Amino acid sequence: MKKKLLYLLLATLTLFTLAGCSFALRAETPYQSPTPYEQLRIDMIATVEPSVVAVKTETGHGSGIIYKSEPILESSETLYYVMTNYHVVEDGGEMTVHFGADQTDIPVIDYAGYELYDIAVVRFRTNKVLRVHNVAPINDNTITEIIKGQDVYAIGSPQNLDKFNYVTQGVVSLSTFPYNGIVGLAIMHDAELNPGNSGGPLFNLNGELIGINVAKIPTVSSQDGTISAEGLNYSLSINKIAPIVRSFTENDFQEVVRKPRLGISVQEVEIFLQENDAALLPPNPVGVVVVGFDQTRNAKDFLEMYDLIISMNGAPITSIAEIGAQLTDAEFGDPHVIRVLRKVGDSFVELEFTIILS
Repeated sequence: MKKKLLYLLLATLTLFTLAGCSFALRAETPYQSPTPYEQLRIDMIATVEPSVVAVKTETGHGSGIIYKSEPILESSETLYYVMTNYHVVEDGGEMTVHFGADQTDIPVIDYAGYELYDIAVVRFRTNKVLRVHNVAPINDNTITEIIKGQDVYAIGSPQNLDKFNYVTQGVVSLSTFPYNGIVGLAIMHDAELNPGNSGGPLFNLNGELIGINVAKIPTVSSQDGTISAEGLNYSLSINKIAPIVRSFTENDFQEVVRKPRLGISVQEVEIFLQENDAALLPPNPVGVVVVGFDQTRNAKDFLEMYDLIISMNGAPITSIAEIGAQLTDAEFGDPHVIRVLRKVGDSFVELEFTIILS
């Protein structure tokens, strides 16, 4: 009986071992698409995705697509153009273009827009070589055919930037539809959109840009009252907005005025502890918690996530307002001495840094 049990255990162990090897082998084998259609979709998304970005503002973020570039004379930099929605950049303050968590944001230098069509263009400059998506109706003054029933793919960053370049799929439900009172300005489709998708591209299966995502209908009225709507999403038709985008001149671009900042996002201790582990802070914490960074400024080189700011320029810090008071009449190049408590291992260490406003 004992021998039988032993054989059974060995057989079971061998089976799991072989299964583990099989799983490992499957994981290491390159994926083979079972259908030409799926492979076409995968290849298309891989081709167009590098030109899709997020546009961060002082009030939130939207999405966008790089559609044009120009060399800057007597410089190693290139000027890039990003299409997005006007409502993304309107009153947006300082703005940056976001390329994903593993890359540094780049400041927007200026923007142009046309509110009636809810279309805008932001520009930035960099010495990086970036993917530019060719948009025929803008560059060649041609028409892209948009047909009811064709597959469409929306790419953007809904809700928050953790979902950077999220993809949803649908079909064109109505190839032309009024929007903002403009006949034919919109396409209606059922590729799901959410806040943050605004300004992002809508592609067909050939990878052609056919629209700029703008809005959704969240609810509809029925005999049973107001109910959630599904599949009622608007995109601005590229054929309608291309002449507007093409018409923007240098005089239409408004400079984005960059203000001197530390480059951190902070939370009051009480708010932070409502959503986070108390062990991230020392006992009975007094100060303000660092919860994010502007990658275009200097604080990121000194401070870390969850640092507890306890003083600034020798003055105790107990609220966000007290940090603001220290930055009154701030100018580029101003030094500010910040003292923090930082968790190192199981203890908290007091550190001091001098940060230059940039």
